[in-house]
Amino acid sequence: MIPFAQYVQGLAGDDDLVHLDGPFDVPVDVLAGEALRASGPALQFERSNGVDLVSGVFSGADLMQQRDAQPWSRLSLGLGLDPDATLVDLLERISDLGPGAVDPDPTYTGQSASGTDADVQEVQLPQGEADTWPALTLGVASVATADGTHWAPIHGSVVSGEKLRVRVPDSLQSLLSDDATITITLGVPPAAITAAYLLAVTERVDTPIQSCGVASAVPLVPTNGGLVPSTTEIVVETKITDRQPDFRSDRREAWEYVTKSESLSLSVERVLTTDDPVVPVTPVGRPLADDLQLTGLTTAAALYHRVNNYWGISPVEWILVPAEAELGVCFVASDVLYAGFEWQLANILFSFSSLFDTVVIVDEDVPPQDFGRVLADIWLKAHPARDWIFSDPDAPAATRPRYRRDGETGSRVYVNAAWDPRWEDTYIAPRVTFENSFPSVVRDTALALWNEETTS
Repeated sequence: MIPFAQYVQGLAGDDDLVHLDGPFDVPVDVLAGEALRASGPALQFERSNGVDLVSGVFSGADLMQQRDAQPWSRLSLGLGLDPDATLVDLLERISDLGPGAVDPDPTYTGQSASGTDADVQEVQLPQGEADTWPALTLGVASVATADGTHWAPIHGSVVSGEKLRVRVPDSLQSLLSDDATITITLGVPPAAITAAYLLAVTERVDTPIQSCGVASAVPLVPTNGGLVPSTTEIVVETKITDRQPDFRSDRREAWEYVTKSESLSLSVERVLTTDDPVVPVTPVGRPLADDLQLTGLTTAAALYHRVNNYWGISPVEWILVPAEAELGVCFVASDVLYAGFEWQLANILFSFSSLFDTVVIVDEDVPPQDFGRVLADIWLKAHPARDWIFSDPDAPAATRPRYRRDGETGSRVYVNAAWDPRWEDTYIAPRVTFENSFPSVVRDTALALWNEETTS
């Protein structure tokens, strides 16, 4: 798979990356958040007093705006696909990185992690306007146990040159002894961080990466905290000093809304960097941030895989948990096999994920990249009295929607925006399109005039 630095160069080669020279009067997270809000390119912050930072490399264009690229185009490139790859191709590629790979052959190189010794404060990670200390985001934690190496996402703060305060999945903490070594990696190949997020959102952090597909896709080298990608930009080896420190912040990366996380205080043992390191950062809590996109896509991949293996058939065409809805709504395109199937499908999705409290079901021929059509089908096909189905008000509160922050129970809703499978085809009006609404001579004239206008 593609090393992170090479991946960033690829984005620049596609004119999808803008270089910004420091020093910066505005905090990096503010600049990054504005670029994401405007569906702009990824940003590389070039600094003289610290490593280069990049933002937006795992996110993309807003689905609610008309763009040639899709929100998943950059990640598709990072996982070895064409940027124009379909959503389904990406979901399948993400699934292949996780547990259950058939006899993965780890690409272990037999060498130790290498690089230039550094101090964690020399890295100069960014400090947001609301941060007490420099923030560590989009990191991957590596832990070695008797079963193998375990990966998980990690984020936190640089308290001093010798101390970090971080949050990790609770399932990872349960694997740690009191004096365990945790290796934190920044700037890993896109496949590695995607696999770490997938393990977190599926609550499979206890699965060794040697049993995951990512082990055969990413060359690995050993550290005191287990195997890490050989092309990692920054490696930080740490020891646990406190299992219940005050995290000093209520901000959470998006994966923490899927699985419970716990805080740790770590002492820094060693820091290694490449000659010219570049690491990703995400503006936590801002719309369309990288951690939101990674969480949404890995959750969608996990749901797609589980649902299409549930009945022994594959009725679902695609699943999308968009960052635009802040992961609070799940959209699914499926063949509605029989009357009542949509109710079963919605309930299965609710049982597999606690992120969202709304499921929208559309016909299988609706394309995910045409999000306007997905939304239009809600108004065209879903009758408010018959097709908006609310549960009793005793469902567990979803973790992501902002309007449910009291922890109390509430209602779930699914919207059936697909045609009734009992209808005959003659009952369904054909979709009005440019091709079937006008004679060919009118279409040819319109296209010729359009081409003249766009080239003049």
